[in-house]
Amino acid sequence: MLYNLKEIVSEGDLCVLSGFFTDDNIEEIMHDGVLGCVKIYHAQFGMCETNVQLSSEAVDQIINNVVAFNGKVLSSSMPLFDGILFDGSRINIVLAPIAVNGPAITIRKFKKQVMTAGDLVNSGVMNSEVCAFLWCCLDGLSHKPANILFSGGTSSGKTTLLNAVSMFIPSRARIVTIEDTPELRLPFSNIVRLETSFEPLIDMDMLLRNTLRMRPDRIIVGEVRGPECKSLFTAMNTGHEGCMGTIHANDARETIEKVVNPPMEVPPVMLKALDLIVMVSRKNIGGTIIRVITEISEMGGVENGVPRLNTIYTFDPNKGELRRTGVPSKIRTKIADACGMAPADFDKILRERTGVIDNLCRLRLDVSGFKKAVDEGNGI
Repeated sequence: MLYNLKEIVSEGDLCVLSGFFTDDNIEEIMHDGVLGCVKIYHAQFGMCETNVQLSSEAVDQIINNVVAFNGKVLSSSMPLFDGILFDGSRINIVLAPIAVNGPAITIRKFKKQVMTAGDLVNSGVMNSEVCAFLWCCLDGLSHKPANILFSGGTSSGKTTLLNAVSMFIPSRARIVTIEDTPELRLPFSNIVRLETSFEPLIDMDMLLRNTLRMRPDRIIVGEVRGPECKSLFTAMNTGHEGCMGTIHANDARETIEKVVNPPMEVPPVMLKALDLIVMVSRKNIGGTIIRVITEISEMGGVENGVPRLNTIYTFDPNKGELRRTGVPSKIRTKIADACGMAPADFDKILRERTGVIDNLCRLRLDVSGFKKAVDEGNGI
């Protein structure tokens, strides 16, 4: 399919690419070198070619401006670049000779409006009960917040989901985020945002270990993929509750396999501190590709060195929705015990919060309105 850009305007650092930023359905913008047109990924139409081509001069201008804006280094000795644009969109650049056809540019567009958990319910990512369950787990009913990994494939919606449900963290919490490229957009004032660096070399593991000295109430890692995973689990096992991160995997079992194997190498004994794995993926529902939560699983322990998972919610492809499996939830019991209540009392709060979520979904509040309503409902 050909996507015709009717009007190309000059704006900021992106020059002729800026016109693509007017369509919020465009998720990615790609320039693959000198041999073709600019391509996009459109939420409705999928991968599309466009009527836009970039000259080598335009490519050089974009690269120079973006690198200067980020204050980073891009050269033949360091030909890989991750950064952000003026609007917060993520950009990746690969130079020749690694990019055989010339410089390759990939832009993951920044949504103009941060999505709330209510928006995700309205769009079918989850239902109101699952949303209320995550609310109970993230704030821990003010006593035991859960440690959660949000897992899924590339562009499955992991970061969007983490951003949205982070609004269930109490506003008074001190949050430290760790990312390679800033993508998290959390509506908090007491937040420290850390980013890795090439010069000097400061990686995610170094930042995470330093974070433990910053008195964080919550630690959020933008993307777990290396040795920092072990440090994150160390934090979980030493009393830092409410840790969260995203990870690339196709299901909960694969998530655990990646965590315990190189390069993450988390000892199986540490897995007990992980409370939930929330899987999100792209599904074809009625001919439309949408992002949905497909599984919520808990660590069920380790038997003979093999991690065991309990799946408490699973996606029903026949009904196109996430449903309870009937397996008893361990985090439900943990939170109830920490609050000095019976699990049945947790269930009552879950039902009440499901009703609150239903009301918030009908109101379609923006981020500030949704966050305020959640904070006022924290005493439920």
